[in-house]
Amino acid sequence: MFTTFNENNQSFTAVITSCILFGITGIFVREIEGMEAGSILFYRSFFGFAVVLGYLALFGGIRKVQLKQKKSYMLLLGVLNAVTMFTYFSAIRQLGIPVAVLLLYTAPIYVTLLSPLLLKERVTVLDMLALTLSISGILLAINPLNAGGIAAPENGIYITGILFGLISGLSYGCSIMTMNHLKENYSAVEQMFWSTSVTLILLFPFGISVSGPVLLENLKLLIPLGIIAAALASLLYFRGLARIKAQTAAVLSLLEPVSSICFCCTLLGETLQSNTINGCLFILAGAVLIGRSDSIQPRVYEKYFRDMWARFFQPYIPLRPGKL
Repeated sequence: MFTTFNENNQSFTAVITSCILFGITGIFVREIEGMEAGSILFYRSFFGFAVVLGYLALFGGIRKVQLKQKKSYMLLLGVLNAVTMFTYFSAIRQLGIPVAVLLLYTAPIYVTLLSPLLLKERVTVLDMLALTLSISGILLAINPLNAGGIAAPENGIYITGILFGLISGLSYGCSIMTMNHLKENYSAVEQMFWSTSVTLILLFPFGISVSGPVLLENLKLLIPLGIIAAALASLLYFRGLARIKAQTAAVLSLLEPVSSICFCCTLLGETLQSNTINGCLFILAGAVLIGRSDSIQPRVYEKYFRDMWARFFQPYIPLRPGKL
């Protein structure tokens, strides 16, 4: 039991750390110049894939990376990852980091609503309360109509950015459920290896469309983006997801907006508003609550209440007509 508790804590720590690392993605994307979202994503995936490939070659793990069962789901994961990051990067360019992050992290709504149907996971009261706290925190921390200097919602660029952001949230939610479905057959490294391979193939046309001078100028940003926000963050996230529920990972991932806001303030000099601080506290509260939800053993307290009911209340309740 202690071992299980320790493994759960390690899983939570891995997901939380990955979300903090993912939080710097917007900073890199906003600073890169002369490249489209698809091109940035291709080189981010390329450098991240190179790190994972080097790791496998160094420790002799390449032979273990094999396609097994559920090949179609692995292909689906690669497509979903490409769609998620492409639309997210596009939203950052058109809306700014805060609004793009807000729309990306509508994902827990889809996961919490769909995982009971698709993954047969049980949604508890604590799950719903944690989701409510976290989503409320995001809405409190970020004003989507004023973020990024956008004042006119009817603007065509704004509407396009909103659509990109909503698609990124839906796709991200589907990615979380797909990774959860694959965790019994593929390790974290295997999931990242094969899904990134699919992403690179899909985005290859964007990669070769970048001119040499533009690529060289942005390498100082693309390389750390790939190593930190692709390879390291993704490996931590996959490893954490392997031992926790999809709803848990989705709500814990809401910590990424918190780190994104902090990075915006510290690195880009944006002012931290009081509502932003309050929103971050809501998100953190939701993350803590969902962690407690996953570590509680339902059978223990359910048995306790059943015993209490049978001992003190059942003897005084009249039998139903069919039991007379």
